[in-house]
Amino acid sequence: MKSIYYLIIALALLTGCNNATVKKSSNKPAAQTEATLPDMHTVIAKDVIQSSGYTYLLLTEGDKEYWAAVTRFEAEKGKTYYYKSGMEMQNFKSKELNRVFESIQFIMEFSDQPIQEKKPEALKTTGKQYLGKVDGIKVEPVSGGVKLSEIFANKSNFAGKKVKITGQVIKFSPEIMNKNWVHLQDGSEANGIYDLTVTTMDTVAVGSVVTFEGVIAVDKDFGYGYKYDILMEESKVVK
Repeated sequence: MKSIYYLIIALALLTGCNNATVKKSSNKPAAQTEATLPDMHTVIAKDVIQSSGYTYLLLTEGDKEYWAAVTRFEAEKGKTYYYKSGMEMQNFKSKELNRVFESIQFIMEFSDQPIQEKKPEALKTTGKQYLGKVDGIKVEPVSGGVKLSEIFANKSNFAGKKVKITGQVIKFSPEIMNKNWVHLQDGSEANGIYDLTVTTMDTVAVGSVVTFEGVIAVDKDFGYGYKYDILMEESKVVK
């Protein structure tokens, strides 16, 4: 199953977020089947536009037609897809496509199979973004730095403090709300959490090992149901 899960706050994972207005999706739920989510949308891809990192789709849902954006994958025209929820952005400009979408849905979870309910234990992670733990990562902190497990185990002690962390980049999502979003793992774990989300203006490559210095925020609520237990903000790559 191709299932695309992505980060976070605006659900917008696209470059060039200029003068856009965000609204919750107003689309009504589509037909449902047993064991699937009650508010799942069933849509057909009428058109597909690929960019370097993302996929734009012209979707039909009943008598409605609208644009949506998801993390890049090999979508097919005429194929049926499913998603649970989306967020509308008005007057969204994609710099790469040099195109303004009067209205576009940014979708949190998109799949070519009906989406099933997740077990609560599968959602233990920072914020709403669940990324699987990558095996084989073992990254030690630099001098003066801390392991991610220390932060996860004692988040209240780190709240509001500037720290250095080192880890492997698991996911990089550029230019969401005028900043880049990074998922970092170092192989350590505490309280069932092993993945830290970092916001930064710097660009990093997936798979690379980097050191960030930034401020730890806890219980961060961006609205729209997107809450982060632990987040590193105002981060910069330490050379």
